[in-house]
Amino acid sequence: MMRLILTGKRWQYCWLLFLFMAVLQPVAFGQGQAIKGKVRDGKGVPLPGVTVVVKGTDRGTSTNIDGQFSLPQAKQGDVLVFSYIGFANKEVTVTGAAELDVVMAEADNKLNEVVVVGYGTQKKVNLTGSVAVVEGKELTKRQVGSTSLALQGTAPGVSVRQQSGVPGGDGGGISIRGVGSINAGSNPLILVDNVEMSLDAVDPNSIESISVLKDAAASAIYGSRAANGVILITTKRGSEGVKVNLSSYVAVQQPTDLPEKVNALDHMKLWDVAQVNSGLPPAFTKQIEEYERLGPDNFARFNTDWKDLVLTNNGLMHNHNINVSAGTEKIKVFASGGYLDQNGITANTGFKRSDLRFNTDISLSKRLTASMDLVLNNSERTWPGNSSPTAIIRYMLGLPATAPGRFNTGEWGEGWSNSNPAAQAEDGGFDKYITNSRIISGTLTYRPIDDLELLANYSSNRATSRNRRLQGQYDIYVPDLANNKLDFARPWPNFNAIYDNFDESQRDLVRLQGTYAKALGKHNVKLLTGFSAESFSASNIDAFRQNLISEDFPYLSAGDATGQSLGGGEYEFSMASVYSRINYDYDEKYLLELNGRFDASSRFIKENWWELFPSVSAGWRISNESFWDNLANVVNEAKLRVSYGALGNQNVGSYYPTYTSYAKGTPYDYYFNNVVNSGYALTTAANPFIQWERSIILDAGLDLAFFNNRLSITADYFKRDIDNMLQLDLIPSYVGLNAPYVNIGKMTNKGWELSLGWKDAVGDFTYQVTGNVSDVKNEVVDLGGREYISGSRITKEGYAYNSYFGYIAEGLFQSEDEIASAPFHFANTKPGDIRYRDINNDKKIDANDRAVLGNYFPRYEYSLNLSAQFKGFDVTAFFQGVGKMDNYLSGTGTQPFYSASFQGSIYEHQKDYWTPENRDAAYPRLTANSITNNYVTSSFWMRESSFLRLKNVVLGYTIPKSLTDKIKVGSARFYVSGQNLFTWSNYFPGFDPEQRDTGGEFYPIMTTYTTGFNLSF
Repeated sequence: MMRLILTGKRWQYCWLLFLFMAVLQPVAFGQGQAIKGKVRDGKGVPLPGVTVVVKGTDRGTSTNIDGQFSLPQAKQGDVLVFSYIGFANKEVTVTGAAELDVVMAEADNKLNEVVVVGYGTQKKVNLTGSVAVVEGKELTKRQVGSTSLALQGTAPGVSVRQQSGVPGGDGGGISIRGVGSINAGSNPLILVDNVEMSLDAVDPNSIESISVLKDAAASAIYGSRAANGVILITTKRGSEGVKVNLSSYVAVQQPTDLPEKVNALDHMKLWDVAQVNSGLPPAFTKQIEEYERLGPDNFARFNTDWKDLVLTNNGLMHNHNINVSAGTEKIKVFASGGYLDQNGITANTGFKRSDLRFNTDISLSKRLTASMDLVLNNSERTWPGNSSPTAIIRYMLGLPATAPGRFNTGEWGEGWSNSNPAAQAEDGGFDKYITNSRIISGTLTYRPIDDLELLANYSSNRATSRNRRLQGQYDIYVPDLANNKLDFARPWPNFNAIYDNFDESQRDLVRLQGTYAKALGKHNVKLLTGFSAESFSASNIDAFRQNLISEDFPYLSAGDATGQSLGGGEYEFSMASVYSRINYDYDEKYLLELNGRFDASSRFIKENWWELFPSVSAGWRISNESFWDNLANVVNEAKLRVSYGALGNQNVGSYYPTYTSYAKGTPYDYYFNNVVNSGYALTTAANPFIQWERSIILDAGLDLAFFNNRLSITADYFKRDIDNMLQLDLIPSYVGLNAPYVNIGKMTNKGWELSLGWKDAVGDFTYQVTGNVSDVKNEVVDLGGREYISGSRITKEGYAYNSYFGYIAEGLFQSEDEIASAPFHFANTKPGDIRYRDINNDKKIDANDRAVLGNYFPRYEYSLNLSAQFKGFDVTAFFQGVGKMDNYLSGTGTQPFYSASFQGSIYEHQKDYWTPENRDAAYPRLTANSITNNYVTSSFWMRESSFLRLKNVVLGYTIPKSLTDKIKVGSARFYVSGQNLFTWSNYFPGFDPEQRDTGGEFYPIMTTYTTGFNLSF
């Protein structure tokens, strides 16, 4: 049955949807005949749907399918305003003419709209590669702690999957058109003004646009860096004059959903059912009688509400940004400062980030310009020191209500075996992770002649981080029932400790580039070529001491030298590249692009340093052909494009994969001459012959625009073959070494994308509808005959990478006779247990009967963005979902009374367990932890976790300019919004379908309610 995930406050947002639907009603204007006319474009094509309004009034109409209109009560001297999406507004004064003939010109920004591509820009109409563009203003509509989440659903083929809502760790994992490698990474290259950095480190208010390069034609100029696609972020620049923008919001967060656990009395009763089913005596007979007679008292008998104890933080989040654009003809500056403060839902959990950006452009002469960008970032992530927020919530969801949490007088109870999640969160010390980064980028651009541009750029990204964790102790008390008092039992954990880690990294990049562009009649040629050299180095130092003199002095010097540890390391990496791109078009009708990049990587031996990654793409703007003129009034833009090219990958986990590695430590120490000596040991085998992993990408696309750009359609088909894959080869265990990298295997991603957009205006009412849908299917084609099995996962030829692997469930046994006639399962199989399929028909169930069950790759990802504006009001509703996806739940999430580290309880939805009276139960019979028949990896615990989520709703109001002018404010907008408001899903109750393989251990995704404002001066 379809399940709707709601929180109590979400009903407050339902009226936003009704308001949105009401706003979308058609607007009608006056009728009658007075002034008639016809509206055409520059080619004479009639324009339907043009808004015609008498200036300064609300009287108006719109043109029909033939571009004709009639407007009553218009008199001579009135000014008619003609407006149409994609065209410049036009004003016409009414004269004595019986009929008006109005010609509208296309807006320049549509004819000459440019898109940021690799190392440059191109006119959008001339693109031959697959590039998706997201405007910065679209990102600021969603108030999120991590910028990556604002990208979710905005571009087809770009999958952004959120796995946690923890402050500082709630960003989405990004993949473009599927997984790009098994061992060489699958993350796209993210460049902010051509400097590599994290997307989540950029304030959305500073972003001008984002370009997503998805195929080889668009990405090949980045060569091996672009194996998994490229995300190009362009930040705002200064302009002449002075403009100040101030944005601020405050938000409250709460979990989208959490499973409901049974109370103490139900826990004991159901535990005894499991005991009896397992052939054991009941354990809580006396306690159940006491609970029913006396009730819990939080001293001798507990009914601990672990959620109430653990979820004590307010989840408050606030964000503030101010940016200034100022400049003259010679110097222009954009400055931005932002601050984010995000509290978690557990104590001592939060994230703070502050950032400063200065973008400066200087015109040194008519032909020489310079730019200098400075970016400063500081972030501080705070967690409890005794346990992570994720583990704390796992304990909160799993511990039985019978376990003592906190006594009425404030002392901490034992929890389970001294592990008390509320105490760990509140009094378990601290874990602070502070990161500082500084980015400097400088560019000189010289134009010796009009058609030639020479560019030199240097950028440096330096980051330092320090992680200090105090493992604090909390005092545990136990009740003395005889004397009706609490006794101090022990501090926990057994000792306090301080961990101190310092990391430092620096990435330097030098780029020299030349661009030559020439127009010869209708022939247009553009040549770009360049060289880049990149180096990366990192080092770390870590230390540990325990038994501090006092936790008020959380420093290494306050600890005991006994048992101390000290470690550290340093590594470096470098690349060199030569790249080039040639663009040719004839009359912006026939388009051709050639890309190539020669990359060298220090990860390989000298003989394998260099590799070429070329691409070719072509386009045909059919709509520019003369034979298309008769269709131009309906389909005003039509372009076919195709691309083919190669990309490389060398981003394996080791910086030195071709070299044998050694390790030092206690396991390798040796005793000689009555002294323990430090030892070194060979730990990893080497393969000096590995080479570049390679991706071959084919893309075919179609771009269409109808009714003068009111309707737009973009469709793509793609296939990506990853060959010569870098994998860790299997070697016999007796070798005693970790596996080396080898080039083996092939994997394929193929799929399609479709994007549709509609925008229109009727009078003062404008609206936009955008829908995206895409599908990617992954398949491992060749592994050289190998299989890689890791627990419940398998990578096998003919199936998706890292597929689920286990038994196929065929329902529940209903009788002893059914068990007797079935293949042998387990010795203690009983009615109510899961029945598994005998794959090989050998009359027994064993490891040979395991099969591929599915995979976690999302299929048919889709989104729908609805927005409308009317006289200062604006409303947006954004939906996002997945049409098909497998998800697996295990451990505490599925097995009643189980956890690997504590005694678990049971959830409310698991009460629907099998009994002779409940044969159609959703879950197997209850058993003690010693009987695991029903909890081996099987399809029974895998769910189809497709979902539809109302991701975001915004209602805003912009104060009329006539009022803001009086207080010297350029514009003022106020808004309320909600994030992750509703989710429709068939997944396990209480668990978010977007989070993968949680095993009952997760930090929930957050629902967010926000109010804020935007001011400009």
